[in-house]
Amino acid sequence: MQRTIIAVLPVALFLLSPQVARLATAAPGSEAPPAAADPIYRVPIAGLPSMGDARALVTVVAFTDYECPFCRRAEATLAALRASYGADLRVVVAERPRPMHPHAREAALFALAAGAEGAFEGARSSLFAAPDLSGDTIAGLGPRLGLDPGYLAAGRANAVAALAASEKLADGLNVRGTPTFFVNGRRIQGAQPLDAFKVVVDERLASARRLVATGVRPEDVYDASVAGGQARVPDDSGEGTCAAGCNGPDAPEVGEKVEAPSLEGAPSRGPLSAPITIVEFADFQCPYCAHAEATLRAIEEAHPGQVRVVWKDKALPAHDHARLYALAARAAGAQGRFWEMHDRLLSLEAPVDRAALVTVAGELGLDTGRFARDVDDPANAEALAAELREGEAMGVRGTPTFFVNGLRVVGAQPASAFERAIEQSKR
Repeated sequence: MQRTIIAVLPVALFLLSPQVARLATAAPGSEAPPAAADPIYRVPIAGLPSMGDARALVTVVAFTDYECPFCRRAEATLAALRASYGADLRVVVAERPRPMHPHAREAALFALAAGAEGAFEGARSSLFAAPDLSGDTIAGLGPRLGLDPGYLAAGRANAVAALAASEKLADGLNVRGTPTFFVNGRRIQGAQPLDAFKVVVDERLASARRLVATGVRPEDVYDASVAGGQARVPDDSGEGTCAAGCNGPDAPEVGEKVEAPSLEGAPSRGPLSAPITIVEFADFQCPYCAHAEATLRAIEEAHPGQVRVVWKDKALPAHDHARLYALAARAAGAQGRFWEMHDRLLSLEAPVDRAALVTVAGELGLDTGRFARDVDDPANAEALAAELREGEAMGVRGTPTFFVNGLRVVGAQPASAFERAIEQSKR
């Protein structure tokens, strides 16, 4: 197999005058899809892996993490865009593994090393399709793609350098959440629906065709489209990304002790008399909350019979299904199946609608008619609203946030942080 080398070029970010063109944004709840309302950003793409024709009039730069559930969801949207626009659209990938995803960095290095052997697209698809991204899983993908393990190993140094360049680009642009997209410089944050992408692609495609009409070569359209763009996005996390209101492990660990939240009516597991009570304010659509569940189970296992875990809802506005999921869990709890529904919701890889949740309720052995009525019960909605107000009053801004015997622990921290909080709470 002929080998190619990943080009690692210095990424220069220039502070240029902003473009003032903006797209109309649909009002919340309207039928029209939301459109990106950002200015144009200058996003250098030299040295980044590309999928599609270099002469494409529209370039989508995707900042990606292979363990990010929103990135996995968005991958189908990118595939649909490529099918719809054909040679007019290419996708350029900027790897952005987030620290809360333990296998994301190795996955990115595998994709880049595979790219040096001409197999980037296949590697990317395989990584998103894999049931997990453990070391054994990633190692097994190479042979399936027909790649020589020796070539992959030899290309690791280049892959490390390419990843560093990609992360430098993301840091320079202030791209923190994944997925984040730039469509000929126009930003789209999060796993937005296909129609939202099409609105932006159509606008940028029309602009690109006007450039071609003035004599700009197709292969130069991207550079011309972003030449006057801004060099840095504002400090906001973005809806539908692995950053939006979620507290990762880079959040402060153990904070001050506060008055414990009310436990009345809240679902809990573990003995009511347990000497360690962990109250969690969480969101079923938050990837950090799903990650933290394994840590909580480890703490319970390390202190058998000594831990009580209490769930409190903090459905973030950035997560479009979070409120529905919270109501579904409460409805399941009314029939004694909160934790079973809790586990199913945290394991979802893609959003599901109300009808699918009724099906899940049936699989859990619930009375589906009663479940559906409880999901829609105004009293259930008011109890959820009251819990959200309680969290706000306690200063809970993101998820997950924990109170270990009243001692605040913010973010998807490792088990050691919880152990420190347990020890501190005894003093």
